[in-house]
Amino acid sequence: MNRTAMGRRRAILLLAAAAAHVALVCLGALHVHIGDEGWARRAVKVYGLLSGADSGYSFFAPGVGSTRSASFQVNGADGEIATDVLETGVSREADIRVRNIIGMFWLEEDQMVRRSLVASWVGKVLARHPDADSVVVQLDTFELPSMAEYRAGKTAGWNLDYRARFVHRAKLLRAQQSDGMVP
Repeated sequence: MNRTAMGRRRAILLLAAAAAHVALVCLGALHVHIGDEGWARRAVKVYGLLSGADSGYSFFAPGVGSTRSASFQVNGADGEIATDVLETGVSREADIRVRNIIGMFWLEEDQMVRRSLVASWVGKVLARHPDADSVVVQLDTFELPSMAEYRAGKTAGWNLDYRARFVHRAKLLRAQQSDGMVP
């Protein structure tokens, strides 16, 4: 196959991918749901979360969506405590993608998958803080009241959704061996 044919094929594939993305964005904006089950629905759902295509673009809707947050309390061996987040601040787009991945926690129903997802985030934090003994992860939602609720006196606030402590496995095993708990 010559270069011109390969270039055309690549252009057609890119055009098809762009068209599929625009179609999914339109479906998200129109709040169209694609079925209830199956791998295609799950693939569309995950793609929408990662790309933002599922946002619905409801910027001026009567009810604004909740803000979700993941924070990590890093506990050092010397008793020092630091706070970390997954967002890097390198670019707005990268941080939006990280927040979309964090948002997957609330969509996942399987508790084992949720725990694995959180454990992978903690692994990233432990890689940044190799001397840490443990990490406490906290997932919160900032709930905004609807306009009617706000007029009735309801205020916005953070709600704790998930909190767990993860201990570095190697350090845990060493501690258990020194206490005589593990042969």
